[in-house]
Amino acid sequence: MAASLCGIIWRRMLGTGIRGSQPQVLLAGLAPRLRFKFLSSTAETADMTDTSATAALNTMSRYKEKPWDYLTSEEYQERYGEQPVWANYRRNHKGGIPPQKTRKMCIRGGKVCGNPCPICRDQKLGLDYRNVKLLEQFISPYSGNILDATRTGVCRKQQKNLTKVIAQAREHGLLPFHIPFMEFQPAEDYVNTHAAVNKTPPAPALQNQTAWYPWYDWQQPADKEVARLRKMYKPFLKVEVAALS
Repeated sequence: MAASLCGIIWRRMLGTGIRGSQPQVLLAGLAPRLRFKFLSSTAETADMTDTSATAALNTMSRYKEKPWDYLTSEEYQERYGEQPVWANYRRNHKGGIPPQKTRKMCIRGGKVCGNPCPICRDQKLGLDYRNVKLLEQFISPYSGNILDATRTGVCRKQQKNLTKVIAQAREHGLLPFHIPFMEFQPAEDYVNTHAAVNKTPPAPALQNQTAWYPWYDWQQPADKEVARLRKMYKPFLKVEVAALS
């Protein structure tokens, strides 16, 4: 019906030569029944658009207040299933080697870049410290550390927010702190009685006036060494002697 209606309007425009006319002029030239059908179809389309926009807005506001409800909805299961939200995500880049860092942000000035990160592409994923199921997807189950952005593909702005929210969830006791187990060595390794440790020699008596170690005492150099040094610094010694005299 829409195709035939557009065809009738286009043919009438060509026949009357009013390509630049306003829609009201075109509607005035149509038959009353056709004009009624055109207006009713336009009104129905507008109503459907308003209804869908209102429903989407209500859904977004509901998930904004309780973002953890989205992870248990059928829409989430159909889109992600049992995999994390960042699974099978690949950023648009040239070549087969990805860049060393992710982009700074995906939404800048109200404009969304091409292929946004897993968090920016789905506005229903609310980063909240109470949304534990979502935060656990970005924590390594083996080390307990936050996964790097180069692995999950999250932009740096969302990675910063994610780190902040995870720290807040741990402070509230919703996420556990992962402390690695350290196995201490036996007590024998910490004693100082084995062969690698020697006792410090006792200090010599003050009345002896001897050095702590024998190489601290004055040692007279050999005559050959003294003669070699005097020969080497002979000009300087003359100047020094002349200055003293």
